[in-house]
Amino acid sequence: MRLDAFARYLSRQSGLSLTIFGFALSLVTGMFDYLTGRDISLEPFYLLPIFMVALFAGWPAGLIIAVVSAVVASAVDAIQAGAPFHLTVLFWNDVMTLGAFGVTARIGAVLKRALEHEQELARTDDVTGAANRRAFFEAARTEMDRARRYQHPFTVAYLDLDNFKQVNDRFGHSAGDGLLRLVAQVVTRDIRANDVIAGLGGDEFAVLLPETGGEAARAVMERIQKHLREAVQQTNWPVTFSIGVATFSAPPDNVDNMLRQADDLMYAAKQDGKNTLRHAVVGAPEM
Repeated sequence: MRLDAFARYLSRQSGLSLTIFGFALSLVTGMFDYLTGRDISLEPFYLLPIFMVALFAGWPAGLIIAVVSAVVASAVDAIQAGAPFHLTVLFWNDVMTLGAFGVTARIGAVLKRALEHEQELARTDDVTGAANRRAFFEAARTEMDRARRYQHPFTVAYLDLDNFKQVNDRFGHSAGDGLLRLVAQVVTRDIRANDVIAGLGGDEFAVLLPETGGEAARAVMERIQKHLREAVQQTNWPVTFSIGVATFSAPPDNVDNMLRQADDLMYAAKQDGKNTLRHAVVGAPEM
């Protein structure tokens, strides 16, 4: 198994599984440490399970393995030292070992948080804080696969701000960015935790509603449109919202095709005079 594939495998495991794995690896290291005798030090090899568990399972699990590894290493050291041995020296060595193992666990946990933060940034729209195009496409592909497997409908909405350019021209781009963030916040409040809102660039957003049929999808998006109107009216921004909503009873071939159909409905809403919503059920009739 390649290193990157092994890393992906570890990242999918639960914290308990990784802790058990680290515990076992520490015991195996201790066994080899004992068999090789005092002349050959294997102490650096204890760091591997500590770092791996902390990196993939976090600080608490990493600290547990650090303590386990320190106990194992200390036990091996005590057995190999024989009797009599100097208790103070042995205690000092144990404290130093635990400190080094604890630092290793901490480094792994800090690196884990840094990697998670970088991954979050890579999937987040810089302006709105919503998901970005990449994250939306990943979520949409996952939902399309699930829809094929279980034959459940899902819905994609394409939302565009009418007259958004006027906000940038009259109030400045910072105000325009604030308006986009407001839109993302309003939509987020109106959708479920497993739904996805994404900024697609400019003043366009996409909303993915997993396992949502036509009637429910239309009700959700009409409520969102109503709340968006109320939000911008409070700030007197001269914008309205054109929304295209496509409910798929059978998933399309790819995400681009899926998004294009919702986009076409959004443009049809604009041609109707803007500030409207167009909805269509695409694919086989819903059962």
